[in-house]
Amino acid sequence: MKRLIPLTLLGLLLAACQTHQVDAKNDDKAIQDALVHHRYVLIEVDGKPIKAKQTVPYIAFGEKMFVSASMCNDFNGLGNVNNAKITVKNLNKTELECVDEDLSRWDSMLKRMLAEGATINLKNNQLVLIQGHYKLVYSLRDYVN
Repeated sequence: MKRLIPLTLLGLLLAACQTHQVDAKNDDKAIQDALVHHRYVLIEVDGKPIKAKQTVPYIAFGEKMFVSASMCNDFNGLGNVNNAKITVKNLNKTELECVDEDLSRWDSMLKRMLAEGATINLKNNQLVLIQGHYKLVYSLRDYVN
């Protein structure tokens, strides 16, 4: 009995001192879980708020990280988050001619980000995609709240 109490206390002390290890895969899963079943609309490009457009540029995430997005063209494919970076393999894209200069520029920017990978940041109902010095900021706008 005299040995049981000190050994129990030592075991509890060691368990309490154990450090929490961060696993990148768990963080990536948390990001994916936070994205699925949500739709975001574009509000800012490279630090400049966007003006109202005839069509609303958006990005949405479905089951199994199916990504669909629209600027001037529509994009879709299966996304993957790895080390807080999103990529969409086998990205499909419609090939429409963009009349709006801004949408045309943003269209190619989004295509490059999704195909080559972009750092993803989720905070305060905003989704931020960053690749190099390019930055797209989206705001959460689900169809049903």
